[in-house]
Parts: sequence; structure tokens; C-alpha cells
Amino acid sequence: MKKLIALLLALVMVLGMVACGAKTDAPEADAPAADAPAADAPAADAPAADENTSEVELTEASGDVTTIRYFCTIGAYSALLFDEVDKWNQGEGKEKGVYIDITHNINDGSSAIEMQMQAGNHWDIMQGSSQAWYNQGWLLDLLTIQDDYPELKALIDSYMPYMYPGFCMKADGAITNLPLEQTPIKMAVNMRLLESAGKTLDDLKTWDGVVEVAQAITEANPGTAWGYGATTWSALFRRLTFKESAASTETLWWDPATATYSFDQYEIPMKAMKTMYENGWMLGLDDLAIDPIRAEFAAGKVGMFPAPAYDWSVYTNQFPCVDEFVFIDPPTYTGEALYKHMSNPVANISIDAVSWAEADEVKRQAIVDAFLFISGDELNKTIYANAGIIPVKTEIMDGVELVITENKEQWAQMSDLQNYALVPPFPDGVIPLEGDNYATVMYAYMHGDVEWEDAVADLEERYNAAYQAAKEDPDLDMSIYEFEWDHNLD
Repeated sequence: MKKLIALLLALVMVLGMVACGAKTDAPEADAPAADAPAADAPAADAPAADENTSEVELTEASGDVTTIRYFCTIGAYSALLFDEVDKWNQGEGKEKGVYIDITHNINDGSSAIEMQMQAGNHWDIMQGSSQAWYNQGWLLDLLTIQDDYPELKALIDSYMPYMYPGFCMKADGAITNLPLEQTPIKMAVNMRLLESAGKTLDDLKTWDGVVEVAQAITEANPGTAWGYGATTWSALFRRLTFKESAASTETLWWDPATATYSFDQYEIPMKAMKTMYENGWMLGLDDLAIDPIRAEFAAGKVGMFPAPAYDWSVYTNQFPCVDEFVFIDPPTYTGEALYKHMSNPVANISIDAVSWAEADEVKRQAIVDAFLFISGDELNKTIYANAGIIPVKTEIMDGVELVITENKEQWAQMSDLQNYALVPPFPDGVIPLEGDNYATVMYAYMHGDVEWEDAVADLEERYNAAYQAAKEDPDLDMSIYEFEWDHNLD
């Protein structure tokens, strides 16, 4: 326990130093900033150099090219990632005889890849690092292969100060992937729409203020713009409402200090969301996935949309905004922060354990080569410089010149995490929950299908019962989810 706390505190202290490095520059993660094809577009394959060029001819080596299948769920900087992968495929990858083939899905990526793995269809590398996937035998413990690949071991060693149980490190000490980024939860605001309603940023300090501004924007722009954006994305409530409200609540929905679930603390933001939805001041709840609602914000049709910090690049590169926009801290319940806001830790890619077990030595070397490129410092420097990530590994930012074109000063401020705390590990994906998860229940509440008090009572009963069942399971180690934790202001 003490070791876990020390690791968490050490990581927080390290992240506190990010602000210093951020002055020269600036996931997760929650990830994630250049262009990307729409998330619901067909899977994007890495382009061949020429339609008439075979994979064998793509390499200077005498042998065949080894194709590494990469399931990517990154949205915010996926176009930049695709470009960099293409460069690698035609450069270093070509020399090594390795070709990274990307399948892309952001809106339901985790669910999609889990269904594929359950059906026996495995990629070679993928986004995804949950304890549940590891328990299924789908994620390779990098520590079991590092001694055979010195470059991999060196990279893992460089990230050891930034890992802790529940984040890249599993309950048994296994390491399945490397830390990537921190993503402070912010809110993007369209300044033209705000001014059209006669409002200012000061009016957005509380959820009541957000509701009033949403109404004013919608009424000032009838049929052409809406005050607030929502999405069918499953993280709407977990990331964009619950974590966004952390500065007002002593605990998140999972409290590692008491090992209990609670949801009643989210009544204020959920009722605000419901009010905006019922009155038509909100766009997207029922029919727009995450990239489509981002596109609507960029097109000047949404006044406010909560966003992880990497969405800065979404609105400068992926879906360039037609109007001026700014990122501000999320609203609070009373108008002032009583606790720290949340910063979401995001992990990088994993190696699929099933694919690894079936691979020969040539394929395994190719998997490692692809892993080293995607997880390596050079790629992350490029992504950081383009406003894609705020790296967990602080030295990545040293000496990196920002190449983004829009408001570099505000992006640099994104990496000032002094008043942001790390989201602790939570056991949602491990516990044997019966019935609907809280995202489904919250959607039902938004649509008037369940009363708030009933929804809270039902969720808390089922989630806490499921956690107790998990604790009694001898095959599950739940100790990593229980420790002293707070996000009090310094």
C-alpha cells in the first residue's frame, strides 16, 4: 500500500514539473492531435507506395515484408499518426522489412476489438491495456521478452518512474504497455457564439451558468447553433461529465480510499445536462458520435463542448474551427474549485499475447520494431510539438519547438498540471457487474426513463455488490484499487 501511494505521489510530483517544460512547448489519457479520418469512416489501411508495387518490392531487403497489424483507437491526432507511420513504412520500416497496417476505430474501438478478440481475431499491436484483457490472456507482459530485445528493455527502463499499479502495471507486476500522456479535462468554447448571446467566459464558472449560456446561444442562433454539445460516445458521462466535475466533488464514482462506488455527487451536472437536452439547447446526444460532434463544434454550430486537452489539436488540425475558440477549466458546482481538476493518464499500445505466441522469430522482431516506433520518444516528440499529447515522460518535451500554428501560448498552458490530479485506477472493467452499466443508466435518466434517486440507488447497489464479488474471487487481485487518495488543492 505504501509503495503504491509513493508511486502515485512520485508521479504527481513529476507531472508538476511538466509546467516548467511546458513553457517551451505543448493524452490521454483521455489520447490523443492532428487530423484524422472521421472515426466512423471505413478502417484506414496504411497506404502502399504505389498501386502497382508489391509489398515485397517495398523493402530493400531480400526477404518478404512482414506486415504488422495495428488496431488504433486514437482520434485526436490520428492523421498525424497515419502520416508518421507512412513515413516510417517508407523509411526505417522499409529498411527493416516491416510494414505497419493500421485499422482505425475511435467511437467504439475498445468494444470492437474486444469482440474481435473474443472471436479469435487478433491484431499484433493495439490500443488497450485493461486488467480484464490481461486476465483473458490477450496482453503480453513486456517484462517476459525485454531481455531478448535490448532496445525494448532500454525503453521500458526509461518509463519505469512513470508507472504504477493500475496504470500500465498490472496487479501481478506485469507491464503491458508504456505511459503516453496526461490529458487535463477542459471545456472548449466558441467565442463568436458566446458573444452572440451577450455572454462572457465568466458566465461559465458554474453548471447553472452553463445552462443559462446554452439557452442564450441556442435562442440567439435559432436552427443554426446550439449551446452545448453531447455525443453517443460511451465516455460522455465517465470522462466528459464525471471527471469534468471533479473540482467540486471529494471523490470520483470510485473512491479508492473507502473502496466504494457512489454516483449521487453527480446530480448537479446530470440535471444540468438533462435540462439542456429536454429544452433543445444541446446537440448530439442521440445521433452524433465523438468525431461528428467535434466536427459540429468546429463548424461553429456548438457553443460549448467538454474536451480532453488533446482536442486542442482536433480543432486546429483534424477539424479546423471556422471561429475563434478557447479552452477553459470545467464548470464547478459553486463557482470555485474545492478540489483539483482531473488529469486522465493514457497508456500507449500493447502487444497482443496471442499473436506473439503464434509468431516466428522474424514476425516477433517485426512486432518489436513496430512497438518501438509507436511507443518511442521521437514519435512522441513530433506528436507533442503538434499539440497532440502532454507526455507523461517529461524529458520528451525538453527543447522541442511547437509547430502548431494557432495560439501556441494557450496550448503550452495545457501542460501546467499544478491544479490537476491524476485519475486513480478504477475497477469498472474487472468487476462482474450484472445489468446495465452507469453510462446506459445515465442515458436512460437523460431521456426521462428513470428518476435520479432510483438511478443512483440502483447503480450503487449493483456496483458495490459486484466489487465485493470481485474481492471474494481468488483469481482476482483487487488490492491495486484500494489506497489512500485525495485531490485536495495544495
